[in-house]
Amino acid sequence: MPSALSRTSLSQAWRDLLYLSAALPIGVASFIVLITGLSVGIGTAIVMIGFPVLAVTLLLSHLGANLERERAALALGAPIARPPRRATRESLLKQLVAFLRDRATWKELAYLLLLGPLGTLLGTTALALWSAVLALVLAPVVQSSAPDGSLLHDLGFAWSLLGPLAAVVLALAAIAGTRGLAAGLGALAQALLAPDEREQLVARVSELETTRAGAVESSDARLRRIERDLHDGAQHRLSFIAMELGRARAKLAEQDPAGADALLAGAHEESKRAMGELRDLVRGIHPSVLTDRGLDAAISGIGERCPMPVDVTVDVAARPPAAQETAAYYVVAESLTNVTRHSRATRAGVDVALRDGRLVVTVSDDGCGGAAGVPGSGLEGLRQRIEALDGTLTVDSPRGGPTRIRAELPCAS
Repeated sequence: MPSALSRTSLSQAWRDLLYLSAALPIGVASFIVLITGLSVGIGTAIVMIGFPVLAVTLLLSHLGANLERERAALALGAPIARPPRRATRESLLKQLVAFLRDRATWKELAYLLLLGPLGTLLGTTALALWSAVLALVLAPVVQSSAPDGSLLHDLGFAWSLLGPLAAVVLALAAIAGTRGLAAGLGALAQALLAPDEREQLVARVSELETTRAGAVESSDARLRRIERDLHDGAQHRLSFIAMELGRARAKLAEQDPAGADALLAGAHEESKRAMGELRDLVRGIHPSVLTDRGLDAAISGIGERCPMPVDVTVDVAARPPAAQETAAYYVVAESLTNVTRHSRATRAGVDVALRDGRLVVTVSDDGCGGAAGVPGSGLEGLRQRIEALDGTLTVDSPRGGPTRIRAELPCAS
């Protein structure tokens, strides 16, 4: 008995019973709905109304399969992964055709049709086993009130000794039996509902195509912004400096040192402003402090330049790869820029940490919220940059605030 209990815990036995017993109503309901939908859809396809019926039937099959993937955690210990869906901007009709051509769609339908008879058989078997255990446990309690001539009454004293032993033996058999039945149904669900290698490869290729296009678009936008900043800022200032120096030379030729000195002073001030703009522009391309001293120093510098108090916490024991480090820096820089310009916040916080091989960056503020990554915005550019590195960017910014931006970047080799 201890050995059997060590192999299959009582808590797992209850999860197995729940998994199998729920398969009975779910299987019957899904079988009736799908068979009815397929029959009506195929039967009325000649008058065109059958096609929407079939589409709705397959959609219900997909929703039911997702439920079964989550429910399989009772038997398998973890939910079954959903097949990845390709990111697409195609028309609804083309998406529907792709859905119908997807092997996962028909595997989901096959599983739910099989779940009808299998769920009925396995659920009934599991309930019968545990009902028998419950009956044996309760038998001694009701034995005294059993009618004369019944088997329970005729066994008498012998039953009071054999009943508990029979209950224990049958309970162990029920534990082992439900475990085997649940594992078998879970294995079938894993075989038909889990994504195969081909589906994962297709989805991965699609994801890489999307993120590559996003990265190219983000890089083009950044180059255009640098060109605009150079044209509208530093180039105009340098042209002004050249003009002032030319006027100063003319003043010197006219023996007017005071006028030349005023022009030179103006050119000097303008050159300092031009240097400041160029410094900011270079910092926007790639700050030297990030390369030389890492994230802690670079992000602390951003926080110090911010016009509001910023609480900065950087917990990175080892420097992450250069691409991830640069992306994390820009997440903080762009987020704090948005906080300064749009949020009306009084305080912000930055937390950067390396956890389980992932670089996690969180930027929060107590502002008015409403931040959104619309196409062409800085947040959308950040998302494209992060996704190009297989990372994720989430923005939680309800109206009225607060705002929380979280980026996760894989750093494991």
